[in-house]
Amino acid sequence: MKDQITLQDFKALIFKVGQEEYGVHIKQVVSIERMQAITPYPNRPAHVIGVTTIRDEVIPVVDVRTALIRETIKPTDDMRIIIVQTDDNAIGLVVDAATDVLDIAPDTIQHSNLMEEKDVSYLLGISKLDQRLIILLDIEKLLEDTTNLDELKEIKNEL
Repeated sequence: MKDQITLQDFKALIFKVGQEEYGVHIKQVVSIERMQAITPYPNRPAHVIGVTTIRDEVIPVVDVRTALIRETIKPTDDMRIIIVQTDDNAIGLVVDAATDVLDIAPDTIQHSNLMEEKDVSYLLGISKLDQRLIILLDIEKLLEDTTNLDELKEIKNEL
């Protein structure tokens, strides 16, 4: 995705991993799919759980829980796969639930010193909406920081 993600006019798809809520810019989202069979792919990081086929396209699948909080659980039928587009690659993200789409006003977004660290450059801010705290992510940067995007492209090209 060549477009820079900004916090102005931020429309976010909200999803849950554990008890936490995260938001990604809707421009980065292609679709939300029901959980389906994932074929394991060998010799990859733990959070790259395999590949699946969606509308006749083979898509690498990343477990967001493992990538963000280093915790793994077995996928269930209640989970969802969010298909995101990064440059010319579609990638599936396994999340606990995709809950809603919200307009996030810039004045609800707070920043933290943590976001300046290189290891978490994918954090755009935290939005406080009523009683909810939503962690805003640049999903492409998250995948770059936790997974080698070229490696995900390589998986797709090998099949």
